[in-house]
Amino acid sequence: MVDLPTLLAVTVFATGISGVLLGFAWFTNQRTPALALWAISYLMSAAGLALIIARGQIDDFWSIDMANALLIGAYGIVWTGARSFNGRSTPGAYILVGAAAWLLARQFDVFQSPVTARVAFVSALLFGYTALTGFEFWRSDRKLSSCWPLIVIIAVHAAVFLSRVFWPGWMVQMLTGSQPALSVMALFSFELLFHSFCAAFLLAFLVKERREQLYKRASLVDPLTGIWNRRAFLDQASRNLNRAATNGQAVAFIAFDLDRFKSINDSYGHLAGDKILCGFCAVVTEALRPGDLFGRIGGEEFACLLADVSPAGAATIAERLRERVADMEVDFGPSGLRTTVSLGVVIASRPQPDLEALMSAADRALYRAKECGRNRVEFAKLTSVRVQKSARR
Repeated sequence: MVDLPTLLAVTVFATGISGVLLGFAWFTNQRTPALALWAISYLMSAAGLALIIARGQIDDFWSIDMANALLIGAYGIVWTGARSFNGRSTPGAYILVGAAAWLLARQFDVFQSPVTARVAFVSALLFGYTALTGFEFWRSDRKLSSCWPLIVIIAVHAAVFLSRVFWPGWMVQMLTGSQPALSVMALFSFELLFHSFCAAFLLAFLVKERREQLYKRASLVDPLTGIWNRRAFLDQASRNLNRAATNGQAVAFIAFDLDRFKSINDSYGHLAGDKILCGFCAVVTEALRPGDLFGRIGGEEFACLLADVSPAGAATIAERLRERVADMEVDFGPSGLRTTVSLGVVIASRPQPDLEALMSAADRALYRAKECGRNRVEFAKLTSVRVQKSARR
């Protein structure tokens, strides 16, 4: 037979320790306030559970009113932490409304004597905050490996509270010493213990995964323009070429170079040049198709790989990009800034062309565009295509 008081004491201890560990995780990563919020919520839950266990030894105001207010407030803070993790703010009133509603309800006679009404009301509030927390994680980045297990654990926890809304009578039976009700209470206590430990671990691990994801993305993205940097672009371009060859798709490679970019930097300063680069990337990104690859090769040099495109389609896309850049005006100074771009385009219909050969041919076409007056599109033919498993640069 399960010793219920011992199980409840272990649950309080595990919840408190989980809060301390989450607090330590926040101390080592203070850029994630969600960890601090989750730590506070766990410590509040431990305090609330401890007051509930002490019922009969302390005043009912503390063991019933304040204990449940602490629990409801703690679950509200868990939801707030989930929103903070997703970059969303939460008004303080939304956090406290549940606990305030409970304390207000306790002023009415219906919530004084009948245990079932109190259990159902508190459980409904806890279910609401738990369901909101689960929804918040569901609409976050579910590609993180720890996100789905966390959602499942939260869903089970919400289901437990929901069962108490529709079946609160077992609490009355427990107070009278009913053995089935005590067994149910032990089961619920074990679920709470399991939830406290596993959820705390997954929350901390979720933050760790998000941080690693951001670091990885930072290593692949150009910090100024927000597009792929040279390394990421070339790696992904090689994979896209292999995929296109497997699917029998033609590809086009476009090399860009902003016209007279050095003179803009010399005349207006590097801040103006940065604005031109960012504006150019925004225009090109908006004009490209969702599956097209676009990256910064270096300085004012950019490249784009189009898959499953016909020669006419590639020419249309290149000309559209040239026109949109020519029409672009960057807000800088009283009159703004304008620029143009030269493009070199090469199209390959054979399987698995060498990426280096594509880049070389596009560079030759780009050089001709510069020689012929800039702000134009020139096409090149591949003079060397190697058929091989993979070509990386």
